[in-house]
Amino acid sequence: MQLNNSKYIVKLGTRGSKLALYQANTVKDKLLNVFKEQNIDADVEIITIKTSGDKIMHASLSSFGGKGLFVKEIEEALLAGEIDIAVHSLKDVPQVIPDELTIGCVLKRDDPRDCIILKNESAIDQFSGKTTRVNLNSELANNHINNNIDTKKKVASFVDVVGLLKPHSIIGTSSLRRRILMQRLRDDLIFEPLRGNIDTRIQKVKNGFFDAIILSSSGLIRLGLEHLIDFYLDPFVFIPQCGQGVIAIEFAKENQGLDAILQFINDENTFVSTYAERQFIKILDCGCASPVGVYSYFDADSSLNNEIEINIKGFVSNIDGQYLEEQIKGSKSEYKELGKKLAQIIIEKGGAEILSKNK
Repeated sequence: MQLNNSKYIVKLGTRGSKLALYQANTVKDKLLNVFKEQNIDADVEIITIKTSGDKIMHASLSSFGGKGLFVKEIEEALLAGEIDIAVHSLKDVPQVIPDELTIGCVLKRDDPRDCIILKNESAIDQFSGKTTRVNLNSELANNHINNNIDTKKKVASFVDVVGLLKPHSIIGTSSLRRRILMQRLRDDLIFEPLRGNIDTRIQKVKNGFFDAIILSSSGLIRLGLEHLIDFYLDPFVFIPQCGQGVIAIEFAKENQGLDAILQFINDENTFVSTYAERQFIKILDCGCASPVGVYSYFDADSSLNNEIEINIKGFVSNIDGQYLEEQIKGSKSEYKELGKKLAQIIIEKGGAEILSKNK
């Protein structure tokens, strides 16, 4: 933190997109509240940094390695002392980060689900007999009480949604994970790359370049675009990317004073669940662009050894259509081992061989 006229200034680094700035300002507002409550004379300065991922606009990120393209330059600024904290979408952060840095704080998880936005009703197969959102929507596919999901919202059955798309629909997504999950039910679908910020992606589907696009719902909700979502996809079936829906704060391990302040805004349950998810990906040694999904959540109706129970579900797949999914659970105190354990189960059942075919 920099001392400026007797006031400490926390320099916050972020990408410059509309969504990234929303997330940065969310963290800034929370920190300012902490400073006020703790009687700390400090302010937060937002510094925008252009990353490698921002510069690659017309190619698949996986073709450039896929790992850390949206965080590399921001982490370099942290290491150089140019900023004090970095705010990321956790799903963009590689499982292995520089030794000097830590993801020591996360905000409460927003909606982790993927969602579908249609071009218009012509994207739906009219012979299905179901053409409205009302008919398509149903309650969450199971009764798990998940604090990360607003159960008042409706969610469409993944099987129903995919079945309702007209034959040979063109789907916009650059995510191999999303593509493989869709192809498991519909091998006639055509997939085209989808890059750009949220507004650009929405404009492309509404202008007819695609019949439908798949996005993370949390970004749309943060920007007040929830009304554009046609279907939410059940995260227990259409398993999200590691850390999806989570805003993370990265900073230097040695900065213990800043760490103490950030713990006031850290959400413990989100930290625990995403730690397990990231360990799962780390053991599998795969990156953000790999066709892998993992979702960890708490079950308020179940306990183990008098502790709330944590569940973790993950899958690995490849471009040849091979798919392996497993789920385990344990007590909250076991969170550091759960992700590793799930990854080891998947490896023992052939998961490493499945993933190797993506290289």
